[in-house]
Amino acid sequence: MSAQTAARRSLSYASLQEIVDDATRLTASDAPTTGGWSKGQIFEHLARLMDRSLDGFDFKIAWPIRMIGIYYFKHRIFKHGMSPGFQLKGATKEALAPNPLEDQSGLEHLKKSIQRLETESQRYPSPVFGELTRDEWDLLHRRHAELHMSFIAEPETP
Repeated sequence: MSAQTAARRSLSYASLQEIVDDATRLTASDAPTTGGWSKGQIFEHLARLMDRSLDGFDFKIAWPIRMIGIYYFKHRIFKHGMSPGFQLKGATKEALAPNPLEDQSGLEHLKKSIQRLETESQRYPSPVFGELTRDEWDLLHRRHAELHMSFIAEPETP
């Protein structure tokens, strides 16, 4: 099943802590995923972007993509969220797309990354959206998590 047609939950996170709470609950209940990644991979991917927003990015995005990102997608994503189906390529894929790993390992990394976001003030420019305030970065991380976490189904109730 493709990412665009997979069954998904509808999510809206009001805080970074809500991401941790949802991920913890879904891991404890052994909830299934509906996309191509495991829960561990989803958590790891989210954590990697969070870490890079704090530590800097080791890849660049072509300037036409940056211009479209800054002047079109930034507002759209902040207001309406992200759409599924975008495929990472090249150095971006290498940096952000995780190999298979245990759900608990991904969850622990996600928890540490969110703890850092809540306690560290430094933010680096986004390779797609340029300079972002701390609040804008937090909103972007929430929108990004809403997309990927939507591919984790609600656990079945007995």
